[in-house]
Amino acid sequence: MKRLQVIGAFVALAFAFHGASLAAQPAGAGKATGGSFANGITRLELTKVLTSHGMTVRDATQNEADPWLKARTPKGVEFYINMYQCAGEGPSGRRCTNLQFLAQWERNKNTTIEAANVYNQKFVFGRAYLSQDGKTFMFDYSINIQDGVTAGNLRKQVDNWLRVLDDVRGLLKV
Repeated sequence: MKRLQVIGAFVALAFAFHGASLAAQPAGAGKATGGSFANGITRLELTKVLTSHGMTVRDATQNEADPWLKARTPKGVEFYINMYQCAGEGPSGRRCTNLQFLAQWERNKNTTIEAANVYNQKFVFGRAYLSQDGKTFMFDYSINIQDGVTAGNLRKQVDNWLRVLDDVRGLLKV
């Protein structure tokens, strides 16, 4: 009899916990909740994350199918965030699950294919390369949040972007 009471109490507790967790979930599935982004991130949410790092950000989207932001780091480096695999409409409703942070510089004596190769061989995060026409040195960093991401992890990714951006700028002296 005691064993049935313990099992019954356990089942009741499990249902109570499950019910509480369901009640805590938001009405709009996929939206940012309690420090996480469940099914991607909107431009407005990403802007808020970036400005919390001291950046200035503006929505540069011209075509809703191709959303992107233009940002400037606290050190004055301009870069772009291209947003891919998106669903929904508008700056607060279109959620994207792949982000590409991209900085670029006009070619000079330091921004060579050799410098890109040195960076790519020395560092794990980020990717350095020349544009197709060879006139621009490109540096990007991709983040996949398809299955969701906590706000803390996304902040760490942005911190890492800022660090590797400094790494490549130091290497190139730009």
